[in-house]
Amino acid sequence: MKTIDLPSKRMIVEFISLVVLSSIMVISCYVYHKYDTYKSIKVVVDNKAAVEYGSANYDINKLIKKVEGEIVSVKQDIDTNKMGEQEVVVEVKKENVTKNVAFIVNVVDTEAPAINIKEEKVTITEGSDYDLTTNIESVKDVVDGDIGYSGEVTEDSNYYYNFSYGEDIDNVGEHEVIVNAKDKSGNATQIKFILEVKAKPAVTQIPAVSGGNAPANAAGGDIVSIAYSLIGSPYISGSNGPYGFDCSGFVQYVYSRVGKSVSRSSYTQAYDGVGVSYANAQPGDILSWGHGGMITHSALYVGNGQMIHATNPSQGVVLSSVAGWESGSIDSLMAVRRVN
Repeated sequence: MKTIDLPSKRMIVEFISLVVLSSIMVISCYVYHKYDTYKSIKVVVDNKAAVEYGSANYDINKLIKKVEGEIVSVKQDIDTNKMGEQEVVVEVKKENVTKNVAFIVNVVDTEAPAINIKEEKVTITEGSDYDLTTNIESVKDVVDGDIGYSGEVTEDSNYYYNFSYGEDIDNVGEHEVIVNAKDKSGNATQIKFILEVKAKPAVTQIPAVSGGNAPANAAGGDIVSIAYSLIGSPYISGSNGPYGFDCSGFVQYVYSRVGKSVSRSSYTQAYDGVGVSYANAQPGDILSWGHGGMITHSALYVGNGQMIHATNPSQGVVLSSVAGWESGSIDSLMAVRRVN
């Protein structure tokens, strides 16, 4: 009987070992390739990768300089309504290998404030105490919201608006006024309007004085008390308070505190209420001063030959002697007005 030689146990073991080793090598190569592919996946962004604040739909691809693989999804996005650095996490796929890659994006504010003015050209009469802020509709920033006026700024100041203009702005003629605004990020905007100053008509006649027949100044005591409390306040051209005043703005503000309305300029205040003689002046009456036939200054009479008024930037609101003011100034007392 013919016999068949069967593989020895040793041969079987060697064969199985060879198969296992081959499998391990194949698996190792596969794993290494996958690992090498995983390591090669990367996203390169600009060092200054930034998105504008409030961007509803920004394009992430515009932030990326280079990507090894394909971005298939955004795992963690940024909040564009929040300023500052934020982390983005994207899922990148390459040769059926996926990897989450993180990078930093800065949400920034580069949009300057918007200035809205009421009129391109404002016309006033010479000597009027015009407040430039009354021609401002709004100053707003997309990030910071409403921006307020500030009269004191430096080169390093942010978050304000103010005005710049020539030194002759009070003279008759057309003057360019520049509105300057800065947000908290230092973004700046400018807009211009024209302030036209027309010559003041000469005052040829102050309204008739009624002597002592005018009713008493009912609110005089309260007007005097408020006026005294404001001594030392700064003089600010064009302002009617509460933190600073020009002369007619001071008179208007004090009267408003007692619930009474008077006009805004020195010239028109000389026609408010009724006229009385200085001999019959009472505390709380308006003193209108001027020279050359024109009203130039307003003050409040507080009794005993004294008045309180906003004088100039160096003095602010002060108590003065009526007689002393007249003797030391080019102005003369032209009218005393009582408003009830």
